Amino acid sequence: MENPASSKLVSAVIPCLGRPDLTRRCLDSLSRQSLKPQDFDIILVENGGLPSLSPGDSPPSNARRLTLDANYGTAGAFNRGIAASSSKYVLLLNNDVELQPDFVATLVTALDKDPRCAFASGKLLSAADRARLDGAGDAMLAGGGAYRLGHGDRDTGQFDAESALLSACGAAVLFRRSVLDEIAGFDEDFFAYLDDLDVCVRAHLAGYTGLYVPQAIVFHVGSATLGDPFHPKIAEFLTRNQIELILKNYPSGVLLRTFPRVILFQLLWLALAVRKGAFLPWFRGILSALQDLPKTLKKRHRVAERREIGDAEFLRLLRMSERQIYKWHSSRPADLRSTLLNAYFRVFPCHKTDR
Repeated sequence: MENPASSKLVSAVIPCLGRPDLTRRCLDSLSRQSLKPQDFDIILVENGGLPSLSPGDSPPSNARRLTLDANYGTAGAFNRGIAASSSKYVLLLNNDVELQPDFVATLVTALDKDPRCAFASGKLLSAADRARLDGAGDAMLAGGGAYRLGHGDRDTGQFDAESALLSACGAAVLFRRSVLDEIAGFDEDFFAYLDDLDVCVRAHLAGYTGLYVPQAIVFHVGSATLGDPFHPKIAEFLTRNQIELILKNYPSGVLLRTFPRVILFQLLWLALAVRKGAFLPWFRGILSALQDLPKTLKKRHRVAERREIGDAEFLRLLRMSERQIYKWHSSRPADLRSTLLNAYFRVFPCHKTDR
């Protein structure tokens, strides 16, 4: 679907599944952006046909609503919103975020500086406690586990330095449209959870980079749709998607090198699922991954065809990302450290000198 309007610098794509109160707050923060209103447009993607706004509440003049006949998940909603726009950059947002006025302009400047940078993300603070971090970029263990750096910690300036990122949270990230087109956008089979990590990993495999820009600040409610982070659907999606992400994206040489870490993480993830009473969702996730295996292997072939970096470079990226997790984990008080990460790093110690 082509956008009949003239091309904009930025298109903000916001999937919505109810919660018009959150959508309105997000739109209000977009109206306060330092970027001129004529330079960007907004697409509200209404998953499942649920209205994004309350009755009588009209969208801004530079916004329009795209109503979907079913719930296509976050990944499907992003793809349809991207296809309905024409802009140099695409701002992917959840409807439960509130942007600081310079957020969009700051990330645009970052991408303008480096044509090989595919995406830029800022500092996410908790909407409930603005002195606490929701996340300072996303990272992944070489064994496949995904983490939001700094999540839940007080913001004391520990993430105030610009840095390279393997991934960014899809709640608020600016992407270069040409890269999304090149790598065929989001994988809709992921539906939700880790779909943002998957698209960022594929961007890296295609030869691009990602950047964390702490001056770009956003407040995030988080888990506004399903609520509890251990909701059965979340456990099921995470189990399935983390396996499919690895099988689809890890080159054979990298998979061979990291296989012991992958197995360890999966065993630890199973133990956590059992402890949280989520064994059945974990089991459903495993079954789904097995059922999807033929399709995943076909996707693996397409990813390999687009790959522009070698095994050594991708392994370096994974180790950089794992070190970021280790540094954050090690900086936390002992009683707040993840037992899963404690066990993982006990078996596979992470050092700054790792290559």
